[in-house]
Amino acid sequence: MKDGTSPGPKKSLGQNFLVSKAVIDRIIGAVTEGDRRPVFEIGPGRGAVTIPLAKSGARIAAFEVDGLLAARLRESLQKYPEVEIVDADIRDVDFDLEGKKRGWEEYAVVGNIPYMLTSSILIMLPEARKCARAVIMIQKEVGERILASPGRRDCGILSVFMQAYFRVERVARVKAGSFRPRPKIDSVVLRFVPEAIEGAPEDRRRFLGFLKAGFSQRRKKLSNLLTGPQEIDKKDFTRELGTVTGVDLGCRAEELSLDGWFTLFRGYLELMERR
Repeated sequence: MKDGTSPGPKKSLGQNFLVSKAVIDRIIGAVTEGDRRPVFEIGPGRGAVTIPLAKSGARIAAFEVDGLLAARLRESLQKYPEVEIVDADIRDVDFDLEGKKRGWEEYAVVGNIPYMLTSSILIMLPEARKCARAVIMIQKEVGERILASPGRRDCGILSVFMQAYFRVERVARVKAGSFRPRPKIDSVVLRFVPEAIEGAPEDRRRFLGFLKAGFSQRRKKLSNLLTGPQEIDKKDFTRELGTVTGVDLGCRAEELSLDGWFTLFRGYLELMERR
């Protein structure tokens, strides 16, 4: 890379580099909101967002799995002491722990994430308790599903899980031509702002597992998907669960409201604790 060229995109890492200044500006505005919170960046790539953020004086820790890109970006940003480029797979990163190491009481998160890692990265966010907001670029279809209200046919696991802990907002719709190389599909930028929603389960990982069971076969009724201890007959367990919660388990996962999921999960935990 001594000739000044940037490393080419790697298909194995799902790399598509954002080049639209208009979209970059929208992302930066949404993640900074004019304050001085430090920023964790997921996959900075060639620095489309990192560089203007650095120029604004932001403190940044950017995690990049591609060693060549990380090295080139680190070289480009040498004059910005508040910017740290870390060689790491974001799936191995604990944001709260990384923030504590740096003395950051709160932080923002920003990222243009590979489509193939969308779910695995997004489900990390509810566990990031010190995150003040996250601005994430994802596949349009997935983004629209996340925005769908629980209880609607087009909702899914991420709709319920993310809306249980965040106010989710659309920042921008992004055409495929905003990237190089150009992907086959459009994208959307979403902002996730933590919100204390009454009834939201404290045990977030267990709630996610419960949702995965409920959405595992979308055509089946919840009464056929939710199970208790192995020694308890499934029909007996779901019958009792329906009685305790007042939730009709004859419905399908996408038909249950957010409050319905909270009520059902509380009842599930109550029955499990009795066993």
